[in-house]
Amino acid sequence: SGVFQINPVWNYGPYNPAQISTFAQPDFYIFFLEGSLRLFPPWEIYLGNYTIPAGFWPGAFLPGVMFMLLLMYPMIERKLTGDTAHHNLLQRPRDVPVRTSLGMMAVVFFTVLYVSGFNDVIAYYFDVSLNGMTWAGRVALLLGPPLAYYVTYRVCLGLQRADRAVLEHGVETGIIKRLPHGEFIEVHQPLGGADEHGHARPLEYQGAPVPKRMNKLGYAGSPVPGSLTRPDPPTETAALEAAHHDGDGEDADTSGHELAGRPQQPRE
Repeated sequence: SGVFQINPVWNYGPYNPAQISTFAQPDFYIFFLEGSLRLFPPWEIYLGNYTIPAGFWPGAFLPGVMFMLLLMYPMIERKLTGDTAHHNLLQRPRDVPVRTSLGMMAVVFFTVLYVSGFNDVIAYYFDVSLNGMTWAGRVALLLGPPLAYYVTYRVCLGLQRADRAVLEHGVETGIIKRLPHGEFIEVHQPLGGADEHGHARPLEYQGAPVPKRMNKLGYAGSPVPGSLTRPDPPTETAALEAAHHDGDGEDADTSGHELAGRPQQPRE
């Protein structure tokens, strides 16, 4: 600033809030504040000779509440759940559905505010009403977080049931078996073995990932490196071709004809 002139305000004149260009967006990390200012209705509170302007609630009160909840959430959860143990391992999101649902609720709330921070740009490029975008953001801000909480909670419960079903019945093998009375069932591979009656022994859930496919149990072998044009390594391809040729030699008869396809005609 000692060499070059920066922001010569004396050439611009006094500040006039009406003289502003369109699409003037703030820095990306305060988009949520801009969105809250745009979505909040023009409500003012009058207390005697004092007035609380409408911009106070979305611009000062809301971010204060958000950051205070972020800092105090561990203490609030410890107080409500009574879990005061020292945890060194992370819990799977499905095992704590309430915490996961609250997290998704906060993410949706923040995302709606963030997108609403540039709703004028969206309205311009998509040729929609700016007032419609504002009201859509208000509705999404009220209905989106509870809906995200409900959906996330149900998904977590469904994933818990899926894990416990595998621990109780085993992994689906994809093999269909027909019973003597005509019923078709799918064969399951028990994870804890079978009892004397052939029923799977249920296992207790320990908070670890549960295998859902047979290849997770090692039945598909170990993965090998390949490429786009050659799915198998050259050494494995050569070994398979050698085994194929050896098999062809064993299946051939003394006359040089392979014993494959239709049987040969009887010789006279």
